[in-house]
Amino acid sequence: MTLTQNDHTDIGTLIAYALQPTQRPGRSQEYRRVLGRYRTESDFRIAADAVLHGLQARVLSDGDLGLVLGVSPESPFAYRVGDMPHAATRIGRLMAGLVLVGVAAYAYPTPADLEEERIRRVADLEFEQWMRAMCERLQQHDAAGEPVPDDGLDEAWRAYHEMPSTLVGDRGRASGRLSPKCTLYWVRNVLGWLAEQGMARADSTGGMWMLTERFRIQVKDMAGEPAYTYLAEIARRPHPRPPATGQRLAAGDGEDA
Repeated sequence: MTLTQNDHTDIGTLIAYALQPTQRPGRSQEYRRVLGRYRTESDFRIAADAVLHGLQARVLSDGDLGLVLGVSPESPFAYRVGDMPHAATRIGRLMAGLVLVGVAAYAYPTPADLEEERIRRVADLEFEQWMRAMCERLQQHDAAGEPVPDDGLDEAWRAYHEMPSTLVGDRGRASGRLSPKCTLYWVRNVLGWLAEQGMARADSTGGMWMLTERFRIQVKDMAGEPAYTYLAEIARRPHPRPPATGQRLAAGDGEDA
């Protein structure tokens, strides 16, 4: 079948929706229509995939969440850690990158976890302490001469370990607010960014975040990255856990359609 101008317009519409992570087919009749074409019309799907390939992107899922894309680092759609809020500095990029990888390893430490379709919950205070415990374990490995297989991870855990858990500003507009010079600030900053990307939701009670199916799909796609692989492997090793301040992982009721 020869695709028409309207077909190519629909392909552009579909990709535009896919690039808006908080959009859902259940909320948009137009999104449902173009997604339905992708699912059922082979010529349309092949053409859409070809366009994405040219943009160095690919479809990871075309389920109820809509079109979930994976992108290469060279893609114009690729996000950079430095694009996260307040992460433009070197230390900001290190902290945001480490926390992002840490959330993935915390929620999905095993390949089996990555295959299980359920929402995971992260209590920010508990996760911050888990990250600190992970850094202490990395310090022990470092003292034993075990190299970290990722230079960025090696630099980042040292920065996290040296930073206090909490620090509140005492001057001007920052007075009474968490400072970027503390790790809890970066934990909440990254979890908030994940929520903006449709990969987490803040619980109404405060302090608890629910990682969505979209996040699991993205982590599954990056499962071969050295930083994630190493942190997840360390996380699987038996070790004492910090006192729980909230439920670490629990089944959810499902993601909003």
